[in-house]
Amino acid sequence: MMIRKLFATALVLSTTLSLSSASFAQTTKQSEKEGTSSTGNIQAAHERPKLAIALGGGGTRGAAHIGVLRVLEQSGVKPDIVVGNSMGSIIGSLYCAGVPLDKIEELVVDGRLRKAYAPVPIPVQLMKKAGGKMLNPFGKKKQPGFYDGQGLADFINDNVPEDKRTIESLSPTFAAVVTNLLDGKAYRLTQGDLGRAVRASATLPPILRAVEIDGNVYADGGIRANMPTYPARAMGADLVIAVDVNEPLKKLEPKDLMSISKTGNRMTSIMLAVADELHLKIADVIINPKVTGIGLLSKDKADFHKAVKEGEKAALEAVPEIKRQIANYGLTAHKAPVKSISEKVTVTQTSEPTTTDE
Repeated sequence: MMIRKLFATALVLSTTLSLSSASFAQTTKQSEKEGTSSTGNIQAAHERPKLAIALGGGGTRGAAHIGVLRVLEQSGVKPDIVVGNSMGSIIGSLYCAGVPLDKIEELVVDGRLRKAYAPVPIPVQLMKKAGGKMLNPFGKKKQPGFYDGQGLADFINDNVPEDKRTIESLSPTFAAVVTNLLDGKAYRLTQGDLGRAVRASATLPPILRAVEIDGNVYADGGIRANMPTYPARAMGADLVIAVDVNEPLKKLEPKDLMSISKTGNRMTSIMLAVADELHLKIADVIINPKVTGIGLLSKDKADFHKAVKEGEKAALEAVPEIKRQIANYGLTAHKAPVKSISEKVTVTQTSEPTTTDE
């Protein structure tokens, strides 16, 4: 048990280090435009805005996305676009494929998602023997990782209807955000196999192997764009709702950090908060469920239930503002859509700011 806790903490710390190395670079090459309106452009008052929901990553805390989507659905707020990263990609993909939210909650809370992600504990993986020697999960012919990640891809595809196993078949429109480890830039996957795309978006080496698609090597979008508001805006959204499932930073006491796991979670929370700050600036509405105290890698069912409930509470508070902005769209100036950049067969690179002034 102690080995597993220490290893999980080490993985949290490695995630933090990966995030700390992420830099934001504005892409200069532009091959197409996804919108022509500019700041200050006044739309017709009766025009319905295109609404996007950006679901950020956050491990167990990401279960709050279920509660948010449930309340928005009950309130008649229907998104045209859903963009997800990591846990946001998992929940967003199932939602856009038509899986009922109660079913999604069941899959997340009862452990089936966790088992698909990591079929057996890592120490068990390591202790499998071949010829009396420990198996090496980091072979030279494949991307390194303790798990190949296919279980997660199969989990997604097995739990959606057969005719919803490609991204382009989903409604609302869906995109999974990933990081290309070859060029260090963020991309959104908008076509192709759904399970494979979600697997790439939720892959954190060395837990899962990075995913090779069309000559690129993809991993968790959180390395570059944990809160995918820029991809949502680039897809033509007029209004963007950001669902931020990270802990708001507050001052702690030394006694609050008296364990490796608590220190690791704190470091990760700080790095995610810094990275998300830039991306949250272009959101029209921010929903931030109170998930403080829920570990990123928690397996406690109570934590999953708490996250869902906090998502519901936060969404209920946000619904009046969301409806106000939808009703008033066209009466006031709106943010300019982010122009899209280099388009490939299955991916579109997302646009990110170079400074905090953008």
